[in-house]
Amino acid sequence: MKTSIKIFKIFGIPIELDFSFLILIISIYFLAFLKLISLELAVLITLIFVTVVIHELAHSYVARHFGVKIEKILLLPIGGIAKMEEIPRVPRQELLISIAGPLTNLIIAFTLYGIASTRIFPQAIIEFVANFILVNVVLAFFNLIPAFPMDGGRILRALLAEKMSYLRSTEVAANLGKFLAILMAMAGIFFNLFLILIALFIYIGAEQEYRLVFISSLLEGVKVSDVMTPEPITLKPSSTVEEALKTVFKYKHMGYPVTENGELKGIVTFHDLSSAEKDTPIEEVMTKDVITVNINDDAMTALEKLTKHDLGRLPVLKDNKLVGIISKTDLIRTLDIMRRTKT
Repeated sequence: MKTSIKIFKIFGIPIELDFSFLILIISIYFLAFLKLISLELAVLITLIFVTVVIHELAHSYVARHFGVKIEKILLLPIGGIAKMEEIPRVPRQELLISIAGPLTNLIIAFTLYGIASTRIFPQAIIEFVANFILVNVVLAFFNLIPAFPMDGGRILRALLAEKMSYLRSTEVAANLGKFLAILMAMAGIFFNLFLILIALFIYIGAEQEYRLVFISSLLEGVKVSDVMTPEPITLKPSSTVEEALKTVFKYKHMGYPVTENGELKGIVTFHDLSSAEKDTPIEEVMTKDVITVNINDDAMTALEKLTKHDLGRLPVLKDNKLVGIISKTDLIRTLDIMRRTKT
């Protein structure tokens, strides 16, 4: 189910609003309509999110320069997220990508300060601009906190990676982030409970970043061909649901590739079969738009696809022919073996 709406593109990058963000903006202007908050405050909050988009666009623009694909920028009530492929592990590239966002906020702040200093605008506008300048300065320095998932955490990792391994630099930056999150949570108990929510966000982000890099390091050099199950059990498009169910109960797998002359036509799961008539050809109930991996892809690529699309298995292709299948279970087993061999 889609939970966001695309509003426009910038530099070819889709900008999407999460429905919760739309509710927030509508609520803010409704409060302004009721005069519970000022219209100036409502406009300022809107401009904050405009700044967040510019911040994420700066990251995305630099990332694209280094060949990183940008899927979209998503606006949430807590801020913006640039959904991109894994940031390059070249320290200099990660440093430039990470610093682009906060630097853009500071450029906006200094530019507006220069305009406001001319005193050619009414005092009310100058005061509004001053608040907007403050917002950009705060956003810049908040994002420079040396903790994942903040830009500062990535900047710190990029600097450390010049001296140590990528995994070790991630571990150091993540541990520092978690330590700062604990201090922030303790401060939140006495000063502002909102700090506890921010601390939780930072702590979880730091832990997730380290786990991702740790898993990636374990799977480094491992190919799909090393992990997949070759010559998987397949079904024909003309097979009936009843015939397919017999195969399911015999081999106890929950999903099967559907092929014809070795060519992948779709994939059918027990869920697809359980709600169909027994004499229905499975080509009528199978999923035809199948996400696949190539036999020469990295195992990490397969794991990312499985996680992103919440799938249990992926067909493996070679020259557009089905040659195997790879599942989360295969990858988890491989991770367990690699972890044991490296400890």
